[in-house]
Amino acid sequence: MRIASNKISDVIRFFREELNNFYEKDEIEIFIQYCFEYFLNFKKSDILLRKNETISESELLKFNFAIKDLKQFKPIQYILGNANFYGLKFYVNGQVLIPRNETEELVDLILNDIKLLPIKNQDLSILDIGSGSGCIPIALKKNMLAAQVYGIDVSEEALKVAKLNAELNKVEVGFILDDIINPSLKLDFLKFDIIVSNPPYISVSEKATMSKNVLDYEPYLALFVLDNDPLLFYKAIADFALKHLHKNGKLYFEINQNFGTETKLLLENKGFKNVQLIKDLNRNNRIIKAFL
Repeated sequence: MRIASNKISDVIRFFREELNNFYEKDEIEIFIQYCFEYFLNFKKSDILLRKNETISESELLKFNFAIKDLKQFKPIQYILGNANFYGLKFYVNGQVLIPRNETEELVDLILNDIKLLPIKNQDLSILDIGSGSGCIPIALKKNMLAAQVYGIDVSEEALKVAKLNAELNKVEVGFILDDIINPSLKLDFLKFDIIVSNPPYISVSEKATMSKNVLDYEPYLALFVLDNDPLLFYKAIADFALKHLHKNGKLYFEINQNFGTETKLLLENKGFKNVQLIKDLNRNNRIIKAFL
């Protein structure tokens, strides 16, 4: 089936008809809004007000390709190559996870906690472990320009995306290629006031409950951990934090809701104090913070 004409109203009709058997109506409307904003710089109101206008053949082709990708359940963020996070725009591709709302809650918690600290922003040093797209360290830096912010990731391709996003958002973040499971000596002499991480935390056995758009397109390395050691990264990062946090420094994690109690107990057994398990807006155990 082809789009009937170059009129905006026909493009919208084609969108709805082609995707009707693949997505819910509300989700289709969101895709329409995203595509018109990205391809034509339309606001939501423009779509209705300008429905009788026509678009070029090249623009029409972009919509056609987007619909084909959506029918293959490719995430809209990968189709458009960008995602919103904490009021900022990020470039994303298949080498990095799409930033989630729950991770925005993690960033928000850290920023609110920092407001209560007696230390000045320029004296703060922050490390994000497993940076991916760079959304966490970049959002923190954007809101605390004087702080020293670093991010590490095991994926060289992910760090290319993170560095690009730092440039796009006009901030300086020190990105380092390293593996937190076997950290190199170049991290040995660094100390931080805050260490934060959203590491891989989905057990392989949970794959059966996950949607096709995640399984087929998002990076396996950034998502999954083996069933026999679901807290692998939390153990490694906690051990790293014991050596690299300043006294009274804070450790923040995004966690698997199924292992909230176990993760809290892990940190307490390693000597962290005031370990708090925090629910997200959906009332799921999602964040842990602790003091050294």
